[in-house]
Amino acid sequence: MSENVPTSVPFHYIKSNLFRVVHTDGAVGNVTPGGLIFIGIYNERVPIPQVMVHEITDTGQVGSERAEERVGKTGIVREIDFGAVMSAETAEHLVTWLREKIDLVYKLRKTAELEKEKNAPVQ
Repeated sequence: MSENVPTSVPFHYIKSNLFRVVHTDGAVGNVTPGGLIFIGIYNERVPIPQVMVHEITDTGQVGSERAEERVGKTGIVREIDFGAVMSAETAEHLVTWLREKIDLVYKLRKTAELEKEKNAPVQ
């Protein structure tokens, strides 16, 4: 190799102003007209009421809810926190990276189970 060609390169990870950590229950997506892959990451929850009506007690405090007057959605809400668009090649790298992390989690769980069994009191 030439002396002017570097043998390594540092990558600096800088969080954008929009960086945040989100809980993920699943994903939805498809292939875009341009041949890229779109993925929307969502979390699931029950709907938050839009309106709740409460009684006012004789002492002026907030009392019981009038459930029959509640206004809101029924079912399950899937709130999409963010979307990502990527090439098929990037998606393949992501799948490989995820598989490595999944395998590591299972390996660590198995090791923890074995340690727990090893240290369990004898009956």
